[in-house]
Amino acid sequence: AYFVACLLASTSHSRLLPVARASASAVAAIGLVGAAGAADLAAGELLFTQKCAACHAGGATTSFGGNNLSLKALERNGYATQAELVSLVSNGKGLMPAFGASAPPFARFDAAQLDNVAAYVLAQAAAGWK
Repeated sequence: AYFVACLLASTSHSRLLPVARASASAVAAIGLVGAAGAADLAAGELLFTQKCAACHAGGATTSFGGNNLSLKALERNGYATQAELVSLVSNGKGLMPAFGASAPPFARFDAAQLDNVAAYVLAQAAAGWK
């Protein structure tokens, strides 16, 4: 996150301009992904595909009329930070099941998995789920 902030602060080098033009939301999400420590986006994508995509394919909500995972929806519902999203995935809400300590063993994510899937969701939300 610090490295990205330094790049954004410097506009004297023309090759950095594309980074400086990134949207505030995308930059925030990149910073949040960095704040996740060693979050592994590939591992997060795999978990998302296996455990989340049945209801949230492509960041949408495909069943039960719940909220989608667009950055706007995450911000509106108070889940736009790494910690907030980890809490949601861990504890569940409404019809969304918990994947943390209270989940059955076959569905339980450990702390690294929670960080990975949250980082993946935030990165995808910032990119518009492309």
